[in-house]
Amino acid sequence: MPHESERAGDIEFDYLLGIAANDSGEAERAVFALERVLALQPDNHLARAEIARAYLALGERDAARREFETVRAQSIPEPAKASIERYLAAIRAADTTRIEGFIELGGGYDSNVNSATASSQIALPALGGIVATLDPLSTRRGDSFGAIAGGINVTHKLSEIWALVGNAAGSARAYPDEDRFDQFTLDGSLGARWSRGRDAVTLGAQLQSFELDYARYREVAGVVAQWQHSYDDERQVSLFAQHARLRYPTQSIRDADRQVLGAAYGRAFAVRYSPVLFASAYAGRESELASDVPQIGFDLWGVRAGGGLAFGRGWGVQATAAYEERHYGGVEPIFLETRTDRQTDLSAAVSYLLRARTTVLAQVAYTDNRSNIPINRFDRTVAGVSLRFTF
Repeated sequence: MPHESERAGDIEFDYLLGIAANDSGEAERAVFALERVLALQPDNHLARAEIARAYLALGERDAARREFETVRAQSIPEPAKASIERYLAAIRAADTTRIEGFIELGGGYDSNVNSATASSQIALPALGGIVATLDPLSTRRGDSFGAIAGGINVTHKLSEIWALVGNAAGSARAYPDEDRFDQFTLDGSLGARWSRGRDAVTLGAQLQSFELDYARYREVAGVVAQWQHSYDDERQVSLFAQHARLRYPTQSIRDADRQVLGAAYGRAFAVRYSPVLFASAYAGRESELASDVPQIGFDLWGVRAGGGLAFGRGWGVQATAAYEERHYGGVEPIFLETRTDRQTDLSAAVSYLLRARTTVLAQVAYTDNRSNIPINRFDRTVAGVSLRFTF
């Protein structure tokens, strides 16, 4: 370790450092050293086997399995293959029931806590163009915030092809000054997954409860179906469908049913910095339940793309971009126009692995909703730093 700063990038040094770190129980240091080897020599199977061992020590079983299987497929001595088979058998045994979770603590600043227009006055065409002054609570308001989130994922294999999958998560965000916009969300899902070869089909039920200012605001219940196909260890495509019932306990006129169909594609590259790219497209309909309010329902379509890079030594970056259009079904009675929204979302994050299972995240997200209805135009920037613990 004392020589790492001067000799990092020397393939033989980094390889030996990775082995020493592995054997000393310093798996995260082993990963950093061996990543440098593989960035320069992607076909170094000895280094790939060592990094697989480090991933396994860190609890990253999927990554460990992937690396072990890559090495096993090469022309390596039979004793080495037998050793890899023992590791893979241990992974399979541990994978009968997999429990993974996280806890995240953080804070930051939200430039528009209520996703509201910045205008304080708006003309009302239905009233002859009279200019109305909006309630301050209906206009843009910014504040700092504190946040906490946590979740758990469980996968239980019933057989080689069937598994039960479920998750539960919760998050809360509190604003010191604009506390009327404090938020609390609970999510849960339970389903079954069928997998054979490179194909997997998942069918499940989803629930969500969203509270605003500690009062029930929206309840969501639905079902989701997804098909995934992995062409190889680097490419995956999926198709998905969702039906959800949106209910507003205190504003029943907004109750709606939502249907969405979509497709996604992901690609990982076994080159320096391990880039990962993904893209998806979707379309659907949110249908109002109340009669005589066609302006509440809308058709929608959208696209999303993003990716990430791992720079080694625990550093990584991720970025996403999304665009969605919503075309509403009727004329807004006050503004005498049929509403159309065009929303753009951009986000970026930098992560640093402090130690095994502990990551620091710095994130910024920007939303710009352009609407032909003035009261629905807004932009919002949320920036924050958080500490995430995984298990």
